[in-house]
Order: sequence, then structure tokens, then C-alpha cells
Amino acid sequence: MISGTSLAPGLPRLLDILAEVLGGASYPAHEVGVERDRLAQRLSIARSQPAVLAREALARRMFGEHPYAHELPESDAVRKVQAGQLRRVHAEQVVPAGSVLVVVGDLSPARTLDRIEAALSDWQAPGQAQLAPPLPPPVPELPLVVHRAGSVQSAIRIGQPALVRDHADYPAYQLANLIFGGYFSSRLTENIREDKGYTYTPSSRIDHTPAGSTLVTQADVATEVTAQALLEMNYELGRMATGTVTETEVEAVRQYAIGTLALSIATQSGLASTIAALAGVGLGLEWLHEHPRNLAAVTLDQVVEQAHRMLSPAKAVTVVLGDADQIVDTTGRLSAVEVERA
Repeated sequence: MISGTSLAPGLPRLLDILAEVLGGASYPAHEVGVERDRLAQRLSIARSQPAVLAREALARRMFGEHPYAHELPESDAVRKVQAGQLRRVHAEQVVPAGSVLVVVGDLSPARTLDRIEAALSDWQAPGQAQLAPPLPPPVPELPLVVHRAGSVQSAIRIGQPALVRDHADYPAYQLANLIFGGYFSSRLTENIREDKGYTYTPSSRIDHTPAGSTLVTQADVATEVTAQALLEMNYELGRMATGTVTETEVEAVRQYAIGTLALSIATQSGLASTIAALAGVGLGLEWLHEHPRNLAAVTLDQVVEQAHRMLSPAKAVTVVLGDADQIVDTTGRLSAVEVERA
């Protein structure tokens, strides 16, 4: 993703810079060295954060040999990268074929297209950028406890397959997830935050990528309540998968979903980002027009059907990052677990 913002009169200059980045990037060796060391340092810092470690552990568990199992490179590998490698990768990957340009503003479409054509006419890189293969279906295994000695908190992550945005049942599925854990008044929040006080910000979110979509449920809890929190998270999943929902719940999340989508495109930058995200998974402006209408048309029975079909704990992959010496005994009373120690 390459992005920029300017005042409307500055568009020609912004397009010139874009053209230079796309077609004329030279990657000077001294600049590569500075950025390489900076990135390696940032990666080392990132991997001191429990949220990053938990996300990586879940990706490895869910995706196996798929490229998405390795979201961040290793610092040592980054330090070995040379400028020539960047030039080669740029030539292979940064190509016009498959690219989408989004411009949002108070502009003349015809004049803007002329300016874009003039600015980018020399960008003639051949080839087609590589696409990641489709995500493999997650294989439910024993819950994985990743040992982090001395941790006072446990990071619980539960991953499941999700519907893609253009699936016919996605609007009903989106509402089912919101009821479960996708907004502040969800069942998950009411249970483990408001009622039991195990965590401050539990949530479930749908991650959309060109290779597929996943549902991730997460909570960071004190070590001593890890097993209890995990039990309640699976309980709420099970309640969605086997029970029902109410008209009141459906109407509340329907208004929330329609409203948040409207807010996300209320600004120029928000609209541009949303259109670019949709383009990244092969969708166009028509989705923005149709999705609110589809949400408005979803019935209670459709939400229940998607909850039963998609939110079963039996489809889940569970990772807990924490002090295994303190949490395995209690979590092991819920089910057998696998422990990963560095």
C-alpha cells in the first residue's frame, strides 16, 4: 500500500512523487543500511510485546506452511538484506498489472485521469505480482500454551475460519459476530468484563485478506484467572453455536454495523482507505452501496443460522501466551493442552 495526501492543487506533485516511488525507486545502499538496522531494531522491540507474540503464535498454529503463518520477518534475516535484493523484489512485485489507484477529492474526473496517465505513463514494469495462495482450513488441535516465564498476564487468542465480504451470508455472519464479541455491548464483553472483571478489552474481529478471512477472539487476563476466562470465552462461543439470539440484539448490532460503515467513509481519507481495502480483496464501490441494504434485510433466523454454522468452538484454534508453570495445571483441567517452550 502506497498512500499520500495533499491539498487539491498539489495533486500533480503528489502524482510525480508516486511515479518516482513506483517506477524509479533506486534503493541507495546507505539508505537501505539505515532503514535495515532501524527495522531490525523495531522487530526486536515488537517481539517483546505479548500481543505480537500471541498473534504470531496463533498464525503459526492456524496457517501451518502458508505464508501468512509468518507475518513478521526475523531480525537476523532483515540484517542480511542488501540493496540489490530490494531492487530485484521491487521490479518483480511492484508492477502495474493487478494494481488499483484510488483518488478521492473535489476533482474533475476527466482532468484527473489525464494527469494520472501523464504521470504514470512511464511505469511499464512487466509481469504480475505474486498472490498468496488461499488460506488452508484451520485444523483444530489441542489448545497451545506458549510459555513466557514470569508473565503476570495471559494473552488468550482463539482463531476460526470466517466468511469473506462478498459471501451471500456475510451480512448475517457479521451481525452474529457483533452479538458475540464484535462491539462494546457484546455478550463476551458483558460476561468477562462487566460481570466477572477478568479483562478490560475483550473482543472478536473479522480479519479480511486477499487469501481469505478469519475470526479472532482475544482477551488479555491476569494469570490467575486464565482458565476461568478461557472457559467463559468458549461458553459464549458455545452459546452462539447452540442457542438463539433476540430481535433486540439483532436490531442493536444492525444499527451499529450500518452506522460504523457510514462513519468510516465520512472523511476523504476514510473513504479512500475503505475503497483501497475493498480493492485489495477484489471488491468495488458497489459493495459500499449494497452492504447497508443487505444488513438491513437480514432476518433473525439468518443470524441464528450463521451463529450455529460458523461460531462453533469445535472449529477453533486456541493459543494462550503466558507463564506455563502457573497456568497449565488449571487450563489442563478444562482439556488436554500442548506446551511450547522456547
